[in-house]
Parts: sequence; structure tokens; C-alpha cells
Amino acid sequence: MHSALLQPTEVIAFHDALVSAGFDQLANLLAEKATRSEMDQRYAATIPLGEVDGYSRDSDAIVSSSEDGAFVMVWQWVDQSEAGH
Repeated sequence: MHSALLQPTEVIAFHDALVSAGFDQLANLLAEKATRSEMDQRYAATIPLGEVDGYSRDSDAIVSSSEDGAFVMVWQWVDQSEAGH
């Protein structure tokens, strides 16, 4: 089985379609899996943004939590000159 990353609008559309088709239990499971925890939101908010050599973060960044912390997916700009082009 493979994972799929869905955009928030896609999750809402799937949820609404499941509810309208009578699959409430599956719709609730989708909503539960798609809802970011408060701790995940806090982890994502700690990333330094907009500074020199800072990072960019999507509004719905992927967060992988563990007992001691979390990995937060971020973007960092790399200029072509830095990559040897």
C-alpha cells in the first residue's frame, strides 16, 4: 500500500463525497487522519522564516512527530550559482 499526499481542498472534497454517499465512518476516519494536531502545528511554527538563509514553509507543512521532537518539511532556496551552474 502506498501513501498519498492530498491538498486540503481535495481532502474536503473526498470527505464531503463520502458523507453524501453514506460512508460516515470512513469520512470521519479521513477527517481524523487529515487533522493536524496542535503539537504538529507548534512544531511547524518554530521554523525560522523570511530570514537570510531562512526557510519557507507551506501552510500545510508535513510534520513527522516522535516522542522527543519532530521533522518538519521546509523549503530552502538554492541559487543556480551555488549549485555550480
